[in-house]
Amino acid sequence: MRTLEVTGLSFSYGRAKVLDGVDFYVEAGEIVTLIGPNGAGKTTLLNVVSRALPLRKGRVVFDGQDTAGMSQADMVRRGCLLVPEGRQVFSSLTVEDNLLLGMYVRRREAKMAEELRQVYDLFPRLEERAQQLAGTLSGGEQQMLAIGRALMGKPKLLLLDEPSLGLSPQMVQRIMSALARLRDEGITIVLVEQNALAALRLADRGYLLHTGRVLASGTADDLSQDPMVRHVYLGSAPQDDQAGAARVRERAETG
Repeated sequence: MRTLEVTGLSFSYGRAKVLDGVDFYVEAGEIVTLIGPNGAGKTTLLNVVSRALPLRKGRVVFDGQDTAGMSQADMVRRGCLLVPEGRQVFSSLTVEDNLLLGMYVRRREAKMAEELRQVYDLFPRLEERAQQLAGTLSGGEQQMLAIGRALMGKPKLLLLDEPSLGLSPQMVQRIMSALARLRDEGITIVLVEQNALAALRLADRGYLLHTGRVLASGTADDLSQDPMVRHVYLGSAPQDDQAGAARVRERAETG
């Protein structure tokens, strides 16, 4: 069953087209990664799917339902939660208070102690710092907190924008391990990630975006070996350069 299906999605900021007819889908229980250079439209795509930005052209079906006319609050209530780039924790509140804010759309049904325990089991560091102000946490700890806060909303689909940005390799590994565990627990994930190698090691499938279009898609293993993907984003071996560059030009020109 497909948790998310996006067809013909386009978006512009004024006259600047950022997304141009994007199609992609996510099966239940998958991690799907969106990779591509800066300016490819990855963040905009997550923002439109989650309704942080309006849906102007195209179709987004989430959990079997067309989301036309839905607000961001509607998407959150239905279980689509975005963890934005930059974490955006409430720095003057404690770690625990930040987590509790993640339950705001489902207060009546929430089991606070039980759900806090689930987050603390995933990220023990947060339990150690539960009464510490969020603004005093390290970057990696704030990323854990941002993910934990989203988990308090009981997501069916978790949209993650650059969770490894600015983190140490050790902290990146901890975050990626946590995402793998969440997949094992049945949470479907869309991952936008500049660390493409780490993302493809983790993901089941992926899409390469370039200038607002999908240039390539497939299993993570297939994308890792695709000469064009290696040329655009992963850093190709010298013998791959000519073929990869030609494929980039051809796909970008034909859409």
